[in-house]
Amino acid sequence: MSRGAFLGLGLLLLLAGPAAAEPFKFIRIGDVDGFGFENPQALARASRLGPAPRADTNGDGVLRPGEFLPDLNRDGVVAVFSDDNFDNRDANEIRDVNNACAGCRKIGIRTRGSNWTDLAISASQAGRHWPDADGPVTPNNATFVFDFVVGKDRIAPGGTLFFNLVFGDYDIDPAIVQVAFANGKVRNLPLRNLRDGPFDNSRDGLIDAATAHLPFEDVFTRNEEGDWHGFVTVVFVAPFEPYTTFDYVEISIFQIA
Repeated sequence: MSRGAFLGLGLLLLLAGPAAAEPFKFIRIGDVDGFGFENPQALARASRLGPAPRADTNGDGVLRPGEFLPDLNRDGVVAVFSDDNFDNRDANEIRDVNNACAGCRKIGIRTRGSNWTDLAISASQAGRHWPDADGPVTPNNATFVFDFVVGKDRIAPGGTLFFNLVFGDYDIDPAIVQVAFANGKVRNLPLRNLRDGPFDNSRDGLIDAATAHLPFEDVFTRNEEGDWHGFVTVVFVAPFEPYTTFDYVEISIFQIA
């Protein structure tokens, strides 16, 4: 390289300066993998009328909201005590460390809950590596804790935040999502029951999404370094629900539904 070219390259590098820090986008417990099902195009949804349609209705290889959990034993229902149990957790989910954040300075050690994802939370499960000490018997109050730090230059104070949850086959009332903040505030978010309205088995195993706006000042407080510390605890309270499941839970600047 000539001296002139070398000096020119150095000038370009100086002008470019350091790369900008990635802005905060989300912190997620679990991952977007369709409840851990591989090749869902080959799986059928519940149906009591003729050939069962496929669970992955758009055929893209991932089970998403608006699609269906598979009827694994092909008896026409997705239910407890119906051989529809599954445990698709990978090693990181079983160890409760499958968390991700786009734009965080760090994910805190209190973050937990991924061991509740990609698992049929069913009263008839075998209970291997069960997330809580009580085992599969109801109630199974899945708990998710978000503990994270976002740099002061990576998010605008007062910005819009959303709580997003992807779940499946919720059909036994009552159930709420209880969201508790470090400042002591608690919000109870209702869930949409797939049996709301006339129920004809066509929505059995439905995958749904819930979302809610979270005030910035409830999620975040300033730490000693001037960065934003987020801390939120989420509990799925469903004392009588014998079969449900979660794909992932997140706090995001984007609304899922």
